[in-house]
Amino acid sequence: MSRGPGKWTVLAALFALLLLADQGTKFLAVDRLTSVFLRHGEVTFLEKVRGFYTHRHLDLQTTGGYTVWAPAWRFIYVENPGAAFSFLAGGAEGIRNVFFSVISVAAVLFVLAYYRRLRREQRYHQVALAMLLAGAVGNFVDRLARRYVIDFIDWYAGRYHWPTFNVADSLIVLGVALLLLHPGQRRAASAPAGGAAGREPARQRGA
Repeated sequence: MSRGPGKWTVLAALFALLLLADQGTKFLAVDRLTSVFLRHGEVTFLEKVRGFYTHRHLDLQTTGGYTVWAPAWRFIYVENPGAAFSFLAGGAEGIRNVFFSVISVAAVLFVLAYYRRLRREQRYHQVALAMLLAGAVGNFVDRLARRYVIDFIDWYAGRYHWPTFNVADSLIVLGVALLLLHPGQRRAASAPAGGAAGREPARQRGA
């Protein structure tokens, strides 16, 4: 009998933890990189959480970035109405929201369908799919609340900047990478058909 929690318990626990990490870091970005809570007199934690999900378009209330490592990393507040690399950022808001809502729901259904087929002991895949699910839902929550996604991680080298991203984006990238780079899949792809590699033909007795 397999030991440890069931696969759905693993998914629920990881999903909740990772989604909290995504929304929590976005909350900190709004709290530390904008003045919106101060302007609205929101002081308590519950007031700030309510404001976090109701205030929109804070571009003009930013307080500047926070440098983590001067040569390559800082935190800045960015509102991204599109997807990665600002895809569809300039499109009509109604069409854009419907498009990304459909994509998000489709991604969630795909992950759950894939996850349902996993065995209890396939922890590697369970972790990867939990990352994908939390990342997709994390950005979907942003779009439902604000019609855009909060990004705040800015990586750069000199004048060149990687598109600003967030924890949900990172979870999606890591989840996909884990699925693609799983060593078991590479071994399966390189194994000869029939699994007869290295075997010598059986010799007849008395030959």
